[in-house]
This record gives sequence, structure tokens and C-alpha cells, in this order.
Amino acid sequence: MALLTQYDTPAFLPDFNAIPGQLEAWNRAVSAWFDQNIAADQAMYGHTPLQYYNAATFDPGGIAVEQEITWNAFPKELLRRYGRERALILADRPWPIESFGVYPPDPDNTAGTSGVFYRPQEEYCEWHVRRNPDTDRILQVTFTSEPPEYWMSLTGLVPGDPTVPISDQYFPGDPETLLRLYHELVSPDVKYEDLFVSSDVKDANGKAITKKKQYNIYNKWNTTLGIAHLNSPPNSLVAEIKLGADASILYTDPKGRLLVEPDALMAYAAYGGPNRNSDPTIGATVNALARLGAYVTLRNPVGLYMDHIDLSGWEAPDKKSISECVRILRGLPGMIERMVVEVPKKRGFTISDLTIVGVPIRYGGQIAECITVKLVGTANIVPKHLPRLPAAGTGRVFIDPRWPLALEQFKSTPPGAVEGFLNEGIGDPKQSGAATMPVRKAGIATYSSQRRLSRFRFYKSEEIDAQRSQRIKSRAATGTSASYDRYPGDGCPRIS
Repeated sequence: MALLTQYDTPAFLPDFNAIPGQLEAWNRAVSAWFDQNIAADQAMYGHTPLQYYNAATFDPGGIAVEQEITWNAFPKELLRRYGRERALILADRPWPIESFGVYPPDPDNTAGTSGVFYRPQEEYCEWHVRRNPDTDRILQVTFTSEPPEYWMSLTGLVPGDPTVPISDQYFPGDPETLLRLYHELVSPDVKYEDLFVSSDVKDANGKAITKKKQYNIYNKWNTTLGIAHLNSPPNSLVAEIKLGADASILYTDPKGRLLVEPDALMAYAAYGGPNRNSDPTIGATVNALARLGAYVTLRNPVGLYMDHIDLSGWEAPDKKSISECVRILRGLPGMIERMVVEVPKKRGFTISDLTIVGVPIRYGGQIAECITVKLVGTANIVPKHLPRLPAAGTGRVFIDPRWPLALEQFKSTPPGAVEGFLNEGIGDPKQSGAATMPVRKAGIATYSSQRRLSRFRFYKSEEIDAQRSQRIKSRAATGTSASYDRYPGDGCPRIS
């Protein structure tokens, strides 16, 4: 029996309502993305049933508890690699697609590139800054959390990914609706042919990320000239669903100890981006629910949302309210998909005249620092605890001297690099009849023992908190910060 009858569009957006069969096709696609990601993880880990489930096909029963998972919108990856001052500059600029995942010293340098751009805003919230061409003062900043799949579906096709594998999803589509949305939200000058590619778009490794004649999420009206929806490669609905599936699996470090800390869990489990605000937060929260023995899924409507913008500390030169400078264009309060920050013309000044804690706004990223992004998970607490053996984490993370504040993922130790999180796991699986950890061979996890998991059940609540508190106290005594407090960008930073 299913918990849901149908998956709705993100934030219940109404654009599909007048397109025959589009809503039904959206439901089938989201359901397929759940099923295919779950199947991929089951195949990877010996076909062991997962605690992650598709609410359109299964109702686990029990007590359902919703959990909001929140993080800051400004990309922590840029803070770690470039420092805040330069990160604010770089975050506002589109980068050549060749810079994705590479992070060169000058990532916005276009010399020798293909002319395809993306936004380096990897926290499931992206923005575009419109400035006065003569004075460079900021006139408008538009933010979006709309997934690219929603817009792709209007063309009739959301391409799959054979490496997962995720299959192509087909829709009735409606080119007129697609073009109308671009005209309403971006520019009346958009032409339909502007939105498609004439040849394959490739990343830095030569992989085709958009094929010839497909809808181009990197088109000029969604990069250099405006913003319609998310286009940074990690920012997608399928990626969100996959992250939930991956995070529902328990993992151990190389010594067989259970992983619970967000950064260490992300590093050894090798899913998502370890330098982001979003992925470690999502992964750790879902994993904590899984450790409680709950079934977990994403709440309908599945989407990524801006929850709110914090205007405390903002001030206008006329001392009047700031709230009328913020408008929600798409979505709902708490489920914001598109938001514009712009001073009404009648007030006679621009965004650059606003201040946050006394500092004038010079970059869109300063506003992003005040935005909280979220998704909502659902945990079903069932009467009988679900016994799941942890999987051996196969990832490794290192500190590279070139980027001393960033985490780097490699299969083996690079020259001069130092492996991180060697002492973050908890428990000793070799004592008190604990289960022997699964060993992955050729992509499949096999269990060398089926002994009781009692010791790992013990470490799911008070003991975890106690060990974490002890580590924090120890670090404080030695002058070392906790791993999740070490870098700027955690939480919702304020300009000072």
C-alpha cells in the first residue's frame, strides 16, 4: 500500500495544470527516480533492503515525523578555497564549465574555454545580479531553487544518467509554456531556439553533459543574461533523491567504527560534496534518522526550497521597512522557489544603498548569506527496530596544502597530503559480539558475519552525544575547533 497517491510539483507550482498528462508524467518520473536510486544502492550493497523508500509505492506505517533540514545559501566550497572576500566576488560571476570541480586560481577566466557557463553556487540556491551598467550599483538580485528537471520536462524529456543508472523520463511537454515562463521571469527577448544546444556540451573531462538538440540548462538566459532555474551541476532534484538514498545507509571508517559526524560521514561514505553546507547537513540528518531504525523518505512535494531570508541587521537610508524590498515570485512562504530583492523605484535608491550590520551591499552573496535553504524529510518510526549492518566506507578525504581549509577526496594519498578524520568513528566492533563490517568487492558489499548488531544499536543516542561532547571539550582544551565549527559559512553567517 502506498503512502501517497501522487507526487506533486515542487511547491505545488501550477505550470503543469493546463498541460494534459504532464502532472501524471511528473509523478511517474519522481517515483522512478526514487526506485532507480534505491535499486542502485541495493545493488551496490548486496541487495540489502534499504530504510529509504518511495512513498508512491510503499507505506511503512508507524509514527511519521517530519524533519526540516536547513543550511546556509552561500557556497561554503568557495569560502574554504578562496576566503570570504574573494568568494563574494567569484560567487556572483558565471564560471566556464571547464572550472567545475577543478577550482583553479582564476576560476572565472574564460581563456581557452568553450563559452559554456554555469553558476558556482552549489547549495541548491542560485542567484543572478543585475547592475546599473554605468555605475555598477546593484539594481536587483534574483534567487531561485527551482530544479532543472521541472523546466526540462516542458521540452518533453528529462535525460537520464546511465552511470547510476537513471533512465530517460518522457513528458507531454509544452514549448509555449516554457517560452512564456522565460518571457515572464527573465526577458521578453528570449527566443525558443536560444534554449537548445546545437552541439554537445562537455565538462572538463570531455563528458557530454547536454547532448545536441536537448534543452540547454546553460543557455545564455539562464547564465550570463539572467536566471530561470538552478544550473550548477550538483543542483538537481535527482541528486537530492540520490543523496537521501545514500545517506540512509550506515557507514563505518577503515577501523570498523560507526560514523556519525557530518564531515567524516560524508568523507568516508563518498557521496555528495564534503565542502558544502548542504550535503553534509542533509547526509548527517538522514543518517541519524536511519540509525534510530526509522524508514526515511523526502516529504511531498519533493523539492529544494528557500525557507526564509533573515532581514535582521538590514537598514535602508530612509530608515523605512526593508521587507517591501523582498518579493516571493514563485512558491510559498517556507517553500520559496523564486525570490527577488529589489528596492521599489518610489524610494529613490538601490540595493547598493542598503546595509547589513552597517556594511553596504556590494555583492549578491551578502544577501545569500542571510538566506536559509531547506528540504523536508519524513521518518517513520516503526514498532520493531530495523536491523541494518553498516557498510564499510570506501571514500578517503585529505587536506591538501594548496587548499588547507578544504577537504579533497582521492582514492589514494596524494604527495604532501594528510588524511583526515582518522579518529571520528565511534565504538569498537570487535568487542561484545558486534557485527563484522561488510567488505565491498567489485562494487558489492558482502557480509562476513551475521552476528548481532546490538553494539551499534547502543551507539545511536546518548553515547553518541556523550562521545561528541567529550571530543568538543578535548578540542577546546587544546585550542582546536570542532570540525563543524572550523570554517566560515556554517549556519547563517552575518556580515561584521
